Amino acid sequence: MSRGIATFLSVILHPIFVLPLLLVFTYMTCSHLFVFKEEQGLGLFTIYSVVTCLILPLVAIMMMRGLGMITSWQIEDRQERIGPLIVTGLFYIWLFYNYYQNSDIPNPVKVVTLGAAIGLFIAFFMNNFSKLSIHGVGVGGLIIGMIIVSIKWSYSYMLIGQDFQVHNLLIIAAFMLLGGAVLTSRLVLEAHTLQQLYHGVLVGVLSQVIALNILA
Repeated sequence: MSRGIATFLSVILHPIFVLPLLLVFTYMTCSHLFVFKEEQGLGLFTIYSVVTCLILPLVAIMMMRGLGMITSWQIEDRQERIGPLIVTGLFYIWLFYNYYQNSDIPNPVKVVTLGAAIGLFIAFFMNNFSKLSIHGVGVGGLIIGMIIVSIKWSYSYMLIGQDFQVHNLLIIAAFMLLGGAVLTSRLVLEAHTLQQLYHGVLVGVLSQVIALNILA
């Protein structure tokens, strides 16, 4: 694998995209659970989710980059990770709190959001002692989150449009392959050791399992 491909893979499955991907997967496989009292409920849910878990963290990280608080978009330096981890984690906690207060939001959404928040704060704590792989946390959380949602709440397929269906196992398998490629890319770029990747994946998996046990 060339460094160019490795960099591309690191970007397309950057940890900041993990929670949005989980929310999309949850909606597309558990659409029967999304029943809102108000007609515009789904639209408001979508806008609020995208803004809070993706746009605002990206804007905050861009501001940190502009102010020189971080020197690289990949945030390779362990000390530079502190700000982005705290800010993104706080947005996730705020998002979860508002989901939790809203009875219209189905439980799988609350579980994966809480799991993502727990994963970030565990990563923040461990970052004080070692350079944990945040990509590993993201990959582990994404895969186990999809598996949990599929087993506990969803139909066995993702509905695309009205007629086209894709089995959840195929989607999970595809993301497992992509996740493996992303973790390999981190080794190619010499961003992490194999042990740091393993630790990151373990944190991602445990975070979603903890969230499931808290809420389900």
